[in-house]
Amino acid sequence: MIVNQIKRMIPTLKVNNRNLNESFYIETLGMKPLLEESAFLSLGDQSGIEKLVLEESPSMRNRKVEGSKKLSRLLVKVEKPSEIEALLARMEKHPRLYKGNKGYAFEVLSPEGDCVLIHAEDDIKDLNKVEEEVTFSKDEKLRYLTAFEISVEINLPDETSSLLEKEEIENRLAFKKAQGSDLLVENNVTWDLSMLKFQVKELDLASLRQRFEATGYFIPKSEKFFLTKDTNNVELWFEEV
Repeated sequence: MIVNQIKRMIPTLKVNNRNLNESFYIETLGMKPLLEESAFLSLGDQSGIEKLVLEESPSMRNRKVEGSKKLSRLLVKVEKPSEIEALLARMEKHPRLYKGNKGYAFEVLSPEGDCVLIHAEDDIKDLNKVEEEVTFSKDEKLRYLTAFEISVEINLPDETSSLLEKEEIENRLAFKKAQGSDLLVENNVTWDLSMLKFQVKELDLASLRQRFEATGYFIPKSEKFFLTKDTNNVELWFEEV
């Protein structure tokens, strides 16, 4: 049996103004608010399963990233391409538009300056930029996306490599080489990607201990989760689903 097999990945983004970001992810991207607790807002789709977390952190504790962010791009793969058109129909002005084998896609910046690509393709290489003006039909019934999955592109400095194994993360994570003074800062310093939560099928603490021995880790007495961090100081949380 494969242990620590990842079933779902949930990124946490630290943000400055939660109201602005909440409005963006719900109104512009069609995500459904699931749970609001203290500084945290949990977002998902109509399944009610958590897919993304926003953590509000005010400016007395965090600051804007200087140079490149750790989060290069957030990719939201939507199950129903027609719902992307419905989102576009809500907008007064269209963002950067693309079209692929399954339908339209768009790329937009969040209030925090995070780049988000929302699409329905099996491979984003199938997307081509759309230059002409397109009119989309409104769908008054659509409030939230039926289903979507999130993957993440992360910027790493040239000399740094991730501790996450390629076969383990499959197509959920991609790493890009970039330059920036804040790419390796602690995750409580900037408004950026701060944690990746991995929900796994068989949580095997012994193998995780061995693998992350050099970086250090935390395991509660209940042994319900395993908390460590990657080489870029993004926290990694493993729990059994």
